[in-house]
Amino acid sequence: MRFCISYREGEKIKKTLNFVEENLLKAGFVYDEINPEIVISIGGDGTFLRAIQKYFLLNPLFANINFGNLGYLCEYTNEELDDFLKDILSKEYVEKEIALLKATYQDKERYALNEFRVESSNGDTLIFDVFINDTYLETLKADGCLVSTSIGSSAMARSLGGAIVDNEIEMIQFVEKAPIQNRTYESIRSPFVLQKDKVIKIENIKNNEFCIYYDAKTDFIKNYKGDIVIKLSDKKVRVLKNTRNNYIKKTHEAFIYDRN
Repeated sequence: MRFCISYREGEKIKKTLNFVEENLLKAGFVYDEINPEIVISIGGDGTFLRAIQKYFLLNPLFANINFGNLGYLCEYTNEELDDFLKDILSKEYVEKEIALLKATYQDKERYALNEFRVESSNGDTLIFDVFINDTYLETLKADGCLVSTSIGSSAMARSLGGAIVDNEIEMIQFVEKAPIQNRTYESIRSPFVLQKDKVIKIENIKNNEFCIYYDAKTDFIKNYKGDIVIKLSDKKVRVLKNTRNNYIKKTHEAFIYDRN
C-alpha cells in the first residue's frame, strides 16, 4: 500500500510523523508522494483541507490526526495513535465518503470540502443576483455570501450565523455575509438550507474586483461579468472513519466550554 504524509511543522508533530511512518514501513507500506493510495494528514483542519486540495483527484483514502486547536474535521487525536494504526492496518477498516462542492467560473472548476465564499477584495460592498435552480431569489448587497456543505457548516458558516448541520446529511447551505437592508435592497437575511441537488447561481455581479475563497485557497477575480455556479459535485473524498467518535459529543467538546 502506497502512502504519504502531509503535516504542519512542529517538534511534537515530527515525533508523531516519524512514529506513524516507521510503523507503516514495518508493515510493508511504501512511501509515495506522487501516487499515494493513502494520504495521512497530521496537524489541524487546515492541514487536512490542504491535503485534500492536493490529492483528491487521485481518489486516495484520507486519514487525519489532529494537532490543531479545534480539529473538528479530524477523526483521530494524537492520544489515539494506537487506535489509528490499528484501524489503518486492518483489512476491515471503515471509511466514509464526503461529497465535494463544485464551483464553476472563468472557465475553471474548483472543488471544496467545507465551503465557497464570495467576498469583497477591497472593502467595497458586493452587489449581485442570486438564483436557485434558475429561479430568482434575491439581489444581494453585502460583504458577500457563503455556500457550505454539512461538514463545512461548523466552520465559517457557523461564524456568519448559519446552522450546524449533522455531517451525515448531504445538503448545501447559503448564508449571506453582513447584508444591507433598506428601501432599495432587501434579502432573506437568514441561512437557507437546501436539498443536495439544488444549484446556486450568482449572476449580474456589479463589482470589478472580488475574491472567491475555497477551503485553504483563494482566487482573485477581476473584470469578470459571467456567472458563478455552485453545487454538490459527483466527486467524493474517502476518509478513514474513527468508529469510536460520537458526533454530538465532538460538537459539544468543540464549541462548549465546561466550567465545572
